[in-house]
Amino acid sequence: MTYHDPTLPRPWAMNMAHAGLLSFPIACFSLTVITDLAYLQTLNLLWLHFSEWLLLAGLVFGLLAAILILVDMVRGFRPGWPAFVSGMVVMLLAALNSFIHTEDGWTAVMPYGIAVSIVTVLAMIVTGWLGRWRTYHA
Repeated sequence: MTYHDPTLPRPWAMNMAHAGLLSFPIACFSLTVITDLAYLQTLNLLWLHFSEWLLLAGLVFGLLAAILILVDMVRGFRPGWPAFVSGMVVMLLAALNSFIHTEDGWTAVMPYGIAVSIVTVLAMIVTGWLGRWRTYHA
C-alpha cells in the first residue's frame, strides 16, 4: 500500500513536463563523464567539445525544470525540500563544471573537470534518492 504526502497534488501534465525536462540533464551530465573519459583516452579535442555542449544542454534543460518547479511553488505545490536543495547543488556543480571545461585541452579535463563531472553524477544519484522520500510504502 502506498501513502503520499497530503500536499496539494500536481496536475499530471506538470508531472510529465517536469519528468521530461529532468531527463535531459540526467542524460547530459552522465554522458559528460563518458566524453571526458574518451578525451583522456584519445586526446581528441572533439570529445572535449562534446563535453562542453552536453554541459550546456543539461544546464539549459535543468534551468527550464527549475523554472517549472518555481511556477508550481507559486501555485501552492510544496516540493520535497531535500531533493529541491540537492537539485540546486547539482545545477551549481554543473555550472562550475562548465566553467572548468572552457579551458583548453588537457587542463579542461584533468584533474578538476573529470572530478567535478563524477561528483555531479553522484550528486544526481543522491538527489534521486532524496526525491523518493515523498512517497512512503507500507
